[in-house]
Amino acid sequence: MAIIYYKSDASADKKVSLLQDESVLDGLLREGVEVPNGCRSGVCQSCIMQSDHADIPKEAQKGLRDVQKQQGYFLSCCCKPDELMTVSLSNLYKKEQTTVIDKAVLASGIVRLRVKKVMCYRPGQYMTLWKDESTARSYSLASHPTRDDFLEFHIRIYDDGVFSPWVIDELGVGDTLAIQGPMGDCFYVPTDKKQSLFLAGLGTGLAPLYGIARDALSQGHVGDIVLLVGARAKARLYYQDELAKLESEFDNFRVTYSVQDIDMQSEALKDQDLDIYALAKTTLPDLVGFRVYLCGADTFVRKMKKQCFLSGANMGDIHSDAFL
Repeated sequence: MAIIYYKSDASADKKVSLLQDESVLDGLLREGVEVPNGCRSGVCQSCIMQSDHADIPKEAQKGLRDVQKQQGYFLSCCCKPDELMTVSLSNLYKKEQTTVIDKAVLASGIVRLRVKKVMCYRPGQYMTLWKDESTARSYSLASHPTRDDFLEFHIRIYDDGVFSPWVIDELGVGDTLAIQGPMGDCFYVPTDKKQSLFLAGLGTGLAPLYGIARDALSQGHVGDIVLLVGARAKARLYYQDELAKLESEFDNFRVTYSVQDIDMQSEALKDQDLDIYALAKTTLPDLVGFRVYLCGADTFVRKMKKQCFLSGANMGDIHSDAFL
């Protein structure tokens, strides 16, 4: 049975004995310690904490940058120590209060939420939005920090969800909510502006890709930028006008769409392969030298990442944002 000491500026250190196979997060919550948390699977990083422990379990630091690992940061939801460990809350991803300035339906089951910009970020990163002290979800940013004066999120509505129905039914313009971040490393870096880019996303996976594409173009990227957008049905495609505008403004940017439901296909899409993976192979069979960005459901990201690697992309050039 491992023991942790929770250090707090507001109170004396708290000793917590973890149960068998219990994480640091679950142990602290069980003892009444409020620790921000979201996905509980090591993805959203909202439960990040810090420790002076020399041997932090490697599983608890997956996805963190090397500099964060060196500073003792870890994900408490994935941390199951074997020995004594001293931990404290981190100010790395501090919560900020913001105000809703716009809410609009983009497509069937997809809502755009815009809030006041209260922190800096990179297009393609994500933030955690809080409904209350115990309910949060992470969403990728679709906005651009210098071209937009707001933070924009595209939210898929799940009828049986605990967060998205609240967004569509209760959250209104003028309301406040807490946000946390930014997090993630799926963003454009201008290391080689002549390198070809391949971006592929399903559903609201378009959100971070839209931000990444705008960022690359705004920074003067001259290599080809190919964006593949997939949706289950035509009714779930959105931002086609915005993407068409980018195509008209930049000769090196082009978009291809994939719709899986043949009954919902439009005339403009009728000749496209309905399978997004086959369409990717047809569009770009050879990805040698490409930088790749993949965003969407975890199953899509994992399968497409493997496909891109087999098509010649260097694994180090494949960046992804998997939605859980």
